[in-house]
Amino acid sequence: MLSFFIRQISDWLIALSVVSLFIWFAFTQPVFFISSKHSLQPLVSQNNLESHVNKLSQVYAPRTISYNNLANTARYIHKEFTQLGETSYQPYWTLNGQFNNVVLQIGPKTDELFVIGAHYDAEDSSLDTEGNASGVATLMELARQLAMHEDQLSIQVQLVAYPLSGSQSLRKFETGSYNHAEALYQSAKKVRMMISLDSVGRFNSENNSQAHPFSFMKLFYPNKGDYISLMGRLQDYSQLRHVKQSFLSASSLPLYSFNVPESFPKIASFDHHNYWNKGFPALLVTDTAEYRNINDEALEVVDRLDYKKMALLVQGLYQVVMDSESIQQVQLVQHEADLSRGSKDL
Repeated sequence: MLSFFIRQISDWLIALSVVSLFIWFAFTQPVFFISSKHSLQPLVSQNNLESHVNKLSQVYAPRTISYNNLANTARYIHKEFTQLGETSYQPYWTLNGQFNNVVLQIGPKTDELFVIGAHYDAEDSSLDTEGNASGVATLMELARQLAMHEDQLSIQVQLVAYPLSGSQSLRKFETGSYNHAEALYQSAKKVRMMISLDSVGRFNSENNSQAHPFSFMKLFYPNKGDYISLMGRLQDYSQLRHVKQSFLSASSLPLYSFNVPESFPKIASFDHHNYWNKGFPALLVTDTAEYRNINDEALEVVDRLDYKKMALLVQGLYQVVMDSESIQQVQLVQHEADLSRGSKDL
């Protein structure tokens, strides 16, 4: 009888271990094998990143809808983009007047696009507000690196800076990302992948510097805010894993990923959600914003950002773009699987 109970307990422990391993794998999506066709690493400039953040957070602040600096910010980004490639304003109109997305196109003219975007407005008028200056600075330095190696691109890349993020407008159709996604949809453009950069410069290696929206996430993710987060929908699981693998093949910046339902708390306020609504695959790259405690609240914004880690982020994103063909292959396999399931249902 005793041996029977021992076997039962052993079986339950084995089953629990297998389930726990499955849950861990599903949440954290570890990458065990890393390889890349492109080994050339860009020489990312930390000085450029800091310079862009300084100008966005000081010279062009406050970057809110109640001030006139959004137009000045757009002109600054447009001037920087113009030095790198084909740049244009994408104007749209709201009850508060005209606003402009700033769009840079780099690479060959292809049927598909790889879109990377960041909003350039800030949540409030405080001069000490980061207001995604880190995301825009990363976008601009990534644009410079891609332009320098444009001949290696296999897909056209659109880098987009948006006004009026979700926090600045109560009406979704007034956000810059909504209007850009709508324009792509109306013109029947194909988007291989969209990546949104939203607050990417705050890091802290101290214990308990990282919080999570749900307590169970502490089981799977660190309590130190020294990593970058990559998030996608449940149906983008395979694409996200390939993006993660490509990123880690080129950058030593720790990256943790997770797939969530589209109804996950606060997701609708981020720019990538507008691309989901149009059926485009999209991912969010973030330092998790309010869930991360930064080292010293008394310091100015430019001193709180970690430009070394932001440079590592640019390296990883550069590699993701260069390896985008692997994402296309995953999408084709997934599409064929969807068609197969559909035929069986019939």
